[in-house]
Amino acid sequence: MSYGEDQPTFEELMEVAQKQQEVIEIYEQQMDASRLECSKLTEENDKKSEIIKLMETSEILLKAEIESLRNKKEMKAETKQKPEETREDRELETIEELRLKCKELTYKLESMKTQQTSLEIELETQKKNNEFVRNELIEERKQRASEKDRLTSNYQILEQQLKQNMEEIQTKLNKSKMELGQLKTDLEMKEHREKQLERLYEDVMVEVNEIRKEKSAVVVRCSSMSAEIGELKAKNQQLKARILGNENDMEDMNKLLGDQSHLIAALREETKLLARKVEVDSREYRTTIKTLKHDKRELQQRIEALLRVD
Repeated sequence: MSYGEDQPTFEELMEVAQKQQEVIEIYEQQMDASRLECSKLTEENDKKSEIIKLMETSEILLKAEIESLRNKKEMKAETKQKPEETREDRELETIEELRLKCKELTYKLESMKTQQTSLEIELETQKKNNEFVRNELIEERKQRASEKDRLTSNYQILEQQLKQNMEEIQTKLNKSKMELGQLKTDLEMKEHREKQLERLYEDVMVEVNEIRKEKSAVVVRCSSMSAEIGELKAKNQQLKARILGNENDMEDMNKLLGDQSHLIAALREETKLLARKVEVDSREYRTTIKTLKHDKRELQQRIEALLRVD
């Protein structure tokens, strides 16, 4: 089956569809990897958010504790006239340690906030990338669905045309088989007729040969009778000279000679007629056999042509 040069074949369409399927699978793998990465980033971000919340809570508690210690110190300074230097030193050391701890926690908190901001930016970028990939994947799926519909339509058209061509070929094949059967029947009939004519021709030739033999025999007989007539004429002349008074014998002799002459003429005419009839029949039989042989060759050629087509 042939189509226009600009129309792709079914194999080319299937190859394009296979390539598109591979591209879509690659996009899906990238999408799954991006989702997994986003999930990991989200988990890390949640963990860092919890840590930051804990640090903020610790900072608040430390500040509250420092404020409480300051208040206690002031209250003790007011109530006690004699400060206890040793205790104050310990409290001051504790306060200083708490301040250092607070600064350290504040630094860590700021550092984690910075990391969180960076992670949020990275997460946002990844989300945008994922959105872009998702849009491309959706568009690719739409194109794939459209291409699938087009391929399905082309496949249905190809299948319908193939079915139609198969039906036409089957119809032609059945017709050829019928014609071949008819030709074989005709050939068998002609061969049978040819054999009959050949047998008839052989019979005719046998009859012709027999007629020819009979003709030869008749010719020989005619020649013999002609010789006898000559002898009879000679004897007749002799008898005329010897027997002048015997008229009855002369009449009988003349009558006999006349009958023999008529018989010889009739035999000659019959021989000529038989020879002409044999010649005409032989010519007709030869013409008929020649025609039958020609028809047989034509039938054999037609049968061979039909067999080559099948």
